Amino acid sequence: MKKVLTALFLITGMLAHAQTAPTKTFGVGLELGAPTNSIYNIGFGGSGKVEIPIAAPLSLSVTAGYTSFYYKSSLVGSNTSQPPAGFVPLKAGAKFYFGPGIYMEAEGGTAIETNYNKDKLFAYAVGPGFIIPTGKHTGVDLGFRYENWGGGRLRQTAIRAAYRIGW
Repeated sequence: MKKVLTALFLITGMLAHAQTAPTKTFGVGLELGAPTNSIYNIGFGGSGKVEIPIAAPLSLSVTAGYTSFYYKSSLVGSNTSQPPAGFVPLKAGAKFYFGPGIYMEAEGGTAIETNYNKDKLFAYAVGPGFIIPTGKHTGVDLGFRYENWGGGRLRQTAIRAAYRIGW
């Protein structure tokens, strides 16, 4: 999985080129997560992200979304299926641009469980990404990240594909 993500990042990173940077951006995206050493098999979700530049290569970001994690069928052990566990991740972070369209992002915040115990887990994420421009102030943002929620309770490698709009 790591080799595939690295190859995908390098190939599409070379295809990314300069985008006229607007003052602020908003992106809406879909997320796919692959939990490791977990009771969950896979996670699907969506999120919205606001990005505000504070210096030439640095921006602040705020992210909110919803993610459903599906249990491994071997843990259920019967024909009945258990409903997925839902989480609302709320994170703030910083995004550093190494060049036109290529960045590294780090975020921290919380992930609130929406069913079962309604736990609030400390969450952090870090990873690279790139932006493929589709217009003067629009683009597709592809981000890869490692996330850790609740001190290792849920760890995942995730991909986010989002459409960005600048204003």
